[in-house]
Amino acid sequence: MAACTKYGLYLLLIPAILLTACRGERGLTGPEGPQGPAGPSILPTSIEFFADLTIDNNFEIFESIPEEVEILLSDVMLAYVLEDYLEEEDLEVWRQLPVTDFTANGTRLINFDFTEIDIRIYLDADYELGENDEFFDLMFRAVHVPSDFLQKVSTTELEATSSPAELEQLLDVKIKQYDRIE
Repeated sequence: MAACTKYGLYLLLIPAILLTACRGERGLTGPEGPQGPAGPSILPTSIEFFADLTIDNNFEIFESIPEEVEILLSDVMLAYVLEDYLEEEDLEVWRQLPVTDFTANGTRLINFDFTEIDIRIYLDADYELGENDEFFDLMFRAVHVPSDFLQKVSTTELEATSSPAELEQLLDVKIKQYDRIE
């Protein structure tokens, strides 16, 4: 029994010693590595526009995306509404859509969707919208966020491959093969 306790104590002490951080002066800084490759030059682009959400426009507006902004299938858009302006600090307060309001009539929200050519801002509610729900001179900001699909190949396609050659063709890569060591 004493031997088990002795070994148990060693088993507790060894990790404690190994995981204890060293203290003292910091060592020398090593040489700086080589310059990495340049990052992408694509930056997110934003557009701002004013809109009214009224009965006359069926509580929706369509804003064209400028031609110089190329929207790809993998890209996304974010939309914001100017909620407040703090004059003392000269700060704009932007709120991301959708914005939800709880009114006496029910729940109402300002939301958006987009395509490759336009962004739609619309008012939606769980009741019939009327004159009391109209908004005038709202300022919106739409932000184009360039992105790329992480997974360009479906898992079904990957599972269907039965050889390295098929996998190379599907992924458009060359798989390096090594000789087996026996």
